[in-house]
Amino acid sequence: MALKLYRRHRIECEGGHPEDSRTGEFEEGRRGWKRCACLIHVAGTLGGKFSRKQTGKALWDEAKPIAAEWEKAGSWTGQVAAPEPLPETPKSRRIPVGRAVKAFLDEYKETAAFATHKKYRLLLTKMIEFSEKRGYAMIDEWEPTDVREFRTSWAINPQTGARRMSMLKPFFEYCLSNEWITRNPARLVKNPRGRDAGEKRAEQKLPFTDDEIKRMYEACPKYGTSDRFKWTGEDLADFISLSIYTGLRISDVALFHIDRMHESGEIRVRTTKAGTHVYTWVPQWLQDRIRERASVHGPFIFGAHTTKDLDVITDVWRRKLNKVWDLSGPWKVKPTPHRFRHTFARILLQKPGVTVRDVAELLGNTEDMIRKYYGAWVPERQERLTRILREAFDDKPKPKLVVLNRKKG
Repeated sequence: MALKLYRRHRIECEGGHPEDSRTGEFEEGRRGWKRCACLIHVAGTLGGKFSRKQTGKALWDEAKPIAAEWEKAGSWTGQVAAPEPLPETPKSRRIPVGRAVKAFLDEYKETAAFATHKKYRLLLTKMIEFSEKRGYAMIDEWEPTDVREFRTSWAINPQTGARRMSMLKPFFEYCLSNEWITRNPARLVKNPRGRDAGEKRAEQKLPFTDDEIKRMYEACPKYGTSDRFKWTGEDLADFISLSIYTGLRISDVALFHIDRMHESGEIRVRTTKAGTHVYTWVPQWLQDRIRERASVHGPFIFGAHTTKDLDVITDVWRRKLNKVWDLSGPWKVKPTPHRFRHTFARILLQKPGVTVRDVAELLGNTEDMIRKYYGAWVPERQERLTRILREAFDDKPKPKLVVLNRKKG
């Protein structure tokens, strides 16, 4: 059994990673990863004994030779000489597609969220099926042409295709790092861009207007008020209110627990990588409503769930929201649950005294991201543009103006 290397983070981790959390080389190779000097450990079975041992190294290239020596010796001391093996026919290093996929998913499962791992699993399962249709048994048989044709078989819009390609590339990169392939075929494939891609990206960041919010609230009573409905229009109105006033994602609202709200009315919206909590505040009427719901439905104010599958939980509320939106009348831009989050940002940015940094802190984004996607609602943006235009044209030549003659008659 091959030894497994991982980094175990200390309490004083320079990268701010949680104490005792573990990360692998593949995860740390992602863009934006914060490096640290926490030591790399090795775990596995040698000589019939399972153990974990510290390499004393913080760099992967320095830790790997140490693990290789232990593995070669067949013991954790590295001093037990293995018997001379009999000459064997060299084995091929070619790896079957299914085995490569399983190895990647098993390692990725240790650090990825359940929903993220599920997306990778579904995509790579399709890749195995595509390989079987092509008659490919080994992973090194994949070429850039195969990647393009695999992408074409998805029959989805360019934006979704780009997201799937961003998942396929790390898989081939993993295969490349294990020397199962000589190059990453997905890196050579560029994502096509549809004519309306820019428009769709803009729609995704479009908040609801106050008038649209009012229309939603007015449509909620039409959803249903009878006792025969498990969830009524009042429940949908509460769901919408909590989404708008906190900026929480649909999964967090659907699983909202009363413990997230303090007596003061502050609600925990997220936890930073350093382990600290970020809170937002909601008005008294919403606080009272949340407590009232907890007294009726229990600590999970929108009901407890027997399943842990987030897709199942969120799909239930997506269908309910879609019905309310259908009852609200025609929409210029398709409404989605994530637009509540954009509405939260829009309302804050339109309030005097609220800075871009404040909104970035609450949403968990960078200030540059807030300016990029919500710039139209940043007051300082228009002030800056006005100042630039005034300074640019202030000293430019002007025509001699004469009084215009009034037209007779």
